Amino acid sequence: MAHTGTEQAFKEGVNTIKKMNIDIKTLDLDKEMDVISVSSSFKGDFQFGRYTRIEGSINGTIRSSGTLIIGEQAKINADIDGKTVVINGSLEGDVTASDIICVGDTAQINGRLKAPKIDVSDGAKINGKLIMARFHPKFKELENR
Repeated sequence: MAHTGTEQAFKEGVNTIKKMNIDIKTLDLDKEMDVISVSSSFKGDFQFGRYTRIEGSINGTIRSSGTLIIGEQAKINADIDGKTVVINGSLEGDVTASDIICVGDTAQINGRLKAPKIDVSDGAKINGKLIMARFHPKFKELENR
């Protein structure tokens, strides 16, 4: 059985995705998830599984094979490579997603966002470059422009 805090974080993550009008059935969400709490701070290279919510601080690199949610209180200084990335907090770094990047209204981003689909909510602050393209050999040409 999941812990109460984990269940709450899961519900908040699902609500975040629903607010952004993403079809939740297309995501690989389940109750098996990683949660980095607001009081946690880590440095290094991280790899996460199906569903991860970050509310704390991370410096380094992040790889996710599923859905990664950066919470409103998160402070991330990292390059991110994932499938689905939802950003609601502070991010310094480049994000590449194979499916979609969703930028919430509380997000503050300094870096490049690259994905086939990018959804940006009103109020989000982005200083950087948005690249929307399918992943194919010409993608490298687009990213170097």
